Parts: sequence; structure tokens; C-alpha cells
Amino acid sequence: MNRRALQRFSRRWHRRLGVIVGIQFLLWTLGGFYFSWFHIDNVRGKLETRKQKSPDLRTIGATLPLQSLLKKAAPKSVKKIQYALWMGQPVVRLYHSRDRVTMLNARTGQQLSPITKDMAIKIARQDFRPAIAVQQVQLVKQKKGEYKGPIPAYRVDFGNRKSTHIYVHANTGIVTARRNMIWRGFDFLWMLHILDFHNREDINNWLLRLLSTLGLFTIGLGYLLWLTTLPLLRNKQEHNPKP
Repeated sequence: MNRRALQRFSRRWHRRLGVIVGIQFLLWTLGGFYFSWFHIDNVRGKLETRKQKSPDLRTIGATLPLQSLLKKAAPKSVKKIQYALWMGQPVVRLYHSRDRVTMLNARTGQQLSPITKDMAIKIARQDFRPAIAVQQVQLVKQKKGEYKGPIPAYRVDFGNRKSTHIYVHANTGIVTARRNMIWRGFDFLWMLHILDFHNREDINNWLLRLLSTLGLFTIGLGYLLWLTTLPLLRNKQEHNPKP
């Protein structure tokens, strides 16, 4: 294939593929711009999070025997046992699954889960540093939208400019997610970045593979067009015509 044929081929397909992948290139660049300007701690809402001291589990003191605590739940289904200090009292969390957890007072055996709406508000207020009023509280029972953590969970909405939502797992009393407007923008652009429109997690999907391959091919055609139009190469071929 001579120089003019290469020029025609690269110019034709560079234009055609450019129309297809050009929009995705713009979205990738826009996403990279957004990701670089917002620190990940700002995205995750950690800048407004109140710093908590790590509890000293040695202060728990005497607790009920584990076998006695296990009788409060279905012992055969317990997959993980966790001792902790929660709201100033020693607790044991018996995990049946990521969602299903039985939380007990480790000293008395009293069942503390699921927590109440008022307790979820108290936990969210302790976690959220700005003194902002709570607008509303909702019980989330499905993993969808901005929350895919353990359920059921209380969503505590604050009235700040970032529209912060703090999620508290009803069975553990633990803050499981912090969402705000910056996170939502990040999540939307990340979806467009990796082209996973469902879970925003699959970076090995075929649509991303196809467009990235077409993108590389388009760039290669652009460089080929540039090479075949270099004055040095054109003059060399003009002075050395084929016999």
C-alpha cells in the first residue's frame, strides 16, 4: 500500500471511528478532571466526620459466658462473633450474614438489635461533625441507588449544602456509608468512566473493552495519518519514485 493509499485509509477510518469514540474520550477526560479535583476523603464524607477515639476493649470487664450469649440467637447460623464498645456499653455482635446480625449487651444479654429510629439519629449526629439539623429519617430495606451496604439501614438526611446522607445499619448500630453531592457526582462519572451502568464495579465489561480497543485503533490511525503527511517522508518519496 503506497503513501496516498495509507493516507486515504487512515483519514477515512480516523474520521469514522472518531465520531464513535470521541464522545467517550470526552467523558473519560471529564471524569479524570473531576476525580483529580476532589479528594477521596471529600467524596467519602470524611472531612465532616467527627474523629472517634478507638475504644479500649480491656475496659469491657466481666461479661456473660459466650455460650450463654449464643443461646439468645441461633448458634448454628452464627458465622462471626465480634465484641465491641457501642454507645458506652459492651456488646457482642453475632453475625449470621452480612445483613442479619444479633447485637446483645455483653453483660446482661439484653438484645439491642434492631436499633430504633431515635438511636440511629443519635449515632448519625455523633458521626457528623457540623451542627446541622436532621431533615428526615428513612428505613432502607433494599440495596439500590446510592446505598449497597447491609440492610436494613436508617438513612439520616442532613440539611447541609452537600445534602449529606448517613446510613446506620439497624442490626449493628454502625455507620456503614456516608453520601453527599460530591460522591453522587463522582459515582455518576465513574459509571460513565467504566461503562458499568448497573453496579458501577465491573471494570472488565465488554463495552469498556470494545471502546478502549477502538480508541487505541483510532489513535493509531491518527499517528499513521501524521506520519504519511510528514514533509520529510513526502519529499523523500517524491525524489525516489518507484521504477
